[in-house]
Amino acid sequence: MGARLEFRVLGTMEVRDGGHPTALTSRRQGQLLALLICHRGRPVTTETLIRELWREWGGPSAAKNLQVLVHRLRRTLGDPDRVRLDRGGYLLRAHVSEVDAWQFTHLAEQGRAALERDDARTAATLLTRALRLWRGPAFPGLTGLGPVVRYAALLEQERRRALIARVDADLALGRHAALVPELTALLAENPLDEPTAARLMTALYGCGQRKEAAEVYRRTRAVLTRELGVEPGPQLRALEEAVLRGDAEIGPARLTTGIEVPCLLPAAVSDLTGREDELGRLVRALTERRTGTPVICVVSGMPGVGKTALAVRAAHDHRAAFPDGQLYVNLRGAGPSPVEPRDALARFLRALGVSGAAMPETVDERAEMYRAKLYGRRVLVLLDDAADEGQVEPLIPACAGCAVLITSRRRLTALPAAHRLALDVLAEEDAVRLLGAVTGRPRFGLDPAARDIAALCGFLPLALRIAGARLAARPHWSADRLMKRLTDEHHRLDELTHGPLSVRASLALGYSGLDEPGRTLFRRLGLLETPFFAGWSAAALLDTGVREAEDVLDRLLDARLVEYAGTDEIGEARYRLHDLVRLHARERLAEEPSGEAEAAVVRLLGAYLALAEQAHRRQYGGDYTVLHGTAPRWGVDPEVRERLLANPIAWLRTERLGLVAAVEQAARSDLSEFAWDLAFTALTLFQVQGLFDDWEHTSRIALAAAERTGDTRGQAAMRFSLGQRAVFRQRYHEAEPHFTVALRLFQAVGDRHGQALTLQQTALIDQMRGHAETALRRYEQVLPMLRDVGDRSAEAHVLGNIAYIHIDHGRIGTAVPLLHQALAIHRDAGDRRGAAKIIYRMGVMHLARGDARAAAAAFREVMATVRANGDLLGEVYGLLGSGQAALLAGDHLSAGSLLDAALAAAVELNLPYLVAQARTALGRLAAARGDLERARELFGQAAAGFADLAMPAWRDRVVAELNALDEG
Repeated sequence: MGARLEFRVLGTMEVRDGGHPTALTSRRQGQLLALLICHRGRPVTTETLIRELWREWGGPSAAKNLQVLVHRLRRTLGDPDRVRLDRGGYLLRAHVSEVDAWQFTHLAEQGRAALERDDARTAATLLTRALRLWRGPAFPGLTGLGPVVRYAALLEQERRRALIARVDADLALGRHAALVPELTALLAENPLDEPTAARLMTALYGCGQRKEAAEVYRRTRAVLTRELGVEPGPQLRALEEAVLRGDAEIGPARLTTGIEVPCLLPAAVSDLTGREDELGRLVRALTERRTGTPVICVVSGMPGVGKTALAVRAAHDHRAAFPDGQLYVNLRGAGPSPVEPRDALARFLRALGVSGAAMPETVDERAEMYRAKLYGRRVLVLLDDAADEGQVEPLIPACAGCAVLITSRRRLTALPAAHRLALDVLAEEDAVRLLGAVTGRPRFGLDPAARDIAALCGFLPLALRIAGARLAARPHWSADRLMKRLTDEHHRLDELTHGPLSVRASLALGYSGLDEPGRTLFRRLGLLETPFFAGWSAAALLDTGVREAEDVLDRLLDARLVEYAGTDEIGEARYRLHDLVRLHARERLAEEPSGEAEAAVVRLLGAYLALAEQAHRRQYGGDYTVLHGTAPRWGVDPEVRERLLANPIAWLRTERLGLVAAVEQAARSDLSEFAWDLAFTALTLFQVQGLFDDWEHTSRIALAAAERTGDTRGQAAMRFSLGQRAVFRQRYHEAEPHFTVALRLFQAVGDRHGQALTLQQTALIDQMRGHAETALRRYEQVLPMLRDVGDRSAEAHVLGNIAYIHIDHGRIGTAVPLLHQALAIHRDAGDRRGAAKIIYRMGVMHLARGDARAAAAAFREVMATVRANGDLLGEVYGLLGSGQAALLAGDHLSAGSLLDAALAAAVELNLPYLVAQARTALGRLAAARGDLERARELFGQAAAGFADLAMPAWRDRVVAELNALDEG
């Protein structure tokens, strides 16, 4: 690590280098540094940073903006290695001693540990050092960054805990007089805080101020009765009695009285890891003071996520806030036989001193006695694994001094005025830390296999504890050995079992509580191969309407076997399965009747194909520029279909992962027609969004399936698709072999439409290579074939390409009617993207005529259309044309901005032809500005780009411009 830097955030945020301040050059730099600091050396994903830093507008260039911001921060810090990119995120490399917030936490933890082992002197020293690091509120002024705000709140909570611990250490050391002013001020801030009142009484009594100590009790009692309507707790009352008696010594040990208080809490987990933020939120909610009603907190989450561990830890950590007792019951709500409220009330009443003979019979009578017993007392009630609201309502006290902490797989949204905490799986770093704590192995987190184990456990705390326990019980096993055993999906749940702990058993409990439709859907969700899915997918699996399927999904959501993943781009609810839940669902597929699972897969693929086909038709105005097979479609409810496909490209973009997974699933099952038809139909999305990897992947696996099954037409279609992809990437030498094979196969099966589309692409290659006459002859050959098969969109594309050749050769008059004819065809079909292409060519024609105003108007229309459709490729063309129009008009400032944007977008989408075009236009702009050196550089880069693409005619034009520049 480089030079000694100090990062100070406990007060005004600043960076110091060797004791001297280093100025951050922008507010955004400070925000980035704060986000890195609050993640405490763990990587922060680029998505998180972009979302937090550019909340109002991320934009397509956000990733590039983040890279620039990181570069500038590194330069400001004078050490490029301080901010590193690691595992998809950025992290701050710093020692604990270099970040005051980290150092504070470290010292505070050491100080509290010393106090727990009765080393008060060491505790006081460490805690004093920790508290002196504070110069003011943490991260002042950074209120708009969620993670920073949460970390600042956590630090403030830790500061208060450290302060109280230091006070206790000083009390143990007999420093009573020095503490009186400090404790007086603290009690003035919160007159309802009984623990602080007790400490002030102890300090005053230790100074010989017995009367003043008794007065503190009287004032505190008056505030509690006036504000909350409750008496002080038994501990404070016992302390007052000791003061009045004049006992020789009082202190923390005397705060426990002979009053019987129940404590039914199970043991807390000692190695709770990665839940600091959640624990802080829970504690703040539990200790909230209310008038008239108890505090209610609900912790929800999937099986094994650690709800009980967190709740029990929070209850133990704040037992002092509930001096009249802590009640606990496991309600077993996830299983088929939940505990009856009547039985739970009997358990609580016995703990509160009610004998068997005095126990009422009915649930209502027991609930009345329970509420009466707790009235005026401060008791924490922990209701673990609740089934629903009806089970817990009789167990909620009526008085304000109590708090109820509930864990449940359900969210229990019908409980009024409840604080809710939805618990998710652990972050990767926290998961690795938990594994290390359970294994007991030093430096476990440095083992490369540790992260793989955490990922294979799905970052689920129960699974992580089981994996760690297995390693702890087998010291001869390496982490790599367990990782390899977990890699086998078929046996992963077998591996995640240790003694009484079992992920499978935890999931099975929830499954057993479902009704039959819920069990059926849960099993069939194991057939899905996409991480997220919508309600219509569940409908296809069940062979029902979407509404009925979503009702069943709601029951799975309540059981937390399915998770709600938010709404997608088109406003549809999306769902997901945790990886281990998915494995359990697949195991349960063995319970499916014969043939039902296979039929569900066919319906799912049929639904994908039907929707993708409709999306293509709406985009192009019909089944144009696409080939279809005869695989059976499955129709989604018409109303739902209309909602989904209101914006066809948006739906395709939303379902990209699902479409790719569907092609993969069909190919693995040798359902060749589904595979190639889906892959071909998805080209609508792949082309518009420039998703070339998805395009190639789906085409190749569908081609392999067609070859295995002897599907000649499918092979031809996928060869054509791969060739068309190569054309889009301007890799014409790669495209030609595919088209040669595709044409032969289409001819073999008599597919005239496929032949025409293939010949059209061959003509386009000739055109791009500068072989204009050859291209024109082939286009003239293709036109009647396309008219015969009725592919009007492809016909219009050919007319537009012919017109483009004429424009390029100065035959404007010949091009004009062809462009108008092509535009009319696209508009009649409702093909907005095709129409935008023709309007782009009209803009090029206006440029050739020297009409900058008409060209600019055409390109503005192009930009409006492509942006409305989310057409990234079209946007590059629109930016390029608009920049050329501005250059022609002499508006160099606008031209530079537009052409720079076009070049950046072309580079991002990896479109070498458009990169070369943009550099050519920027070269002309540089020449017009008189920057001849820059113009030569750009022309040279453009010429090299066209040469790499085997486009000699384009290269020669740029070289000619370069030579003219040199001659001038």
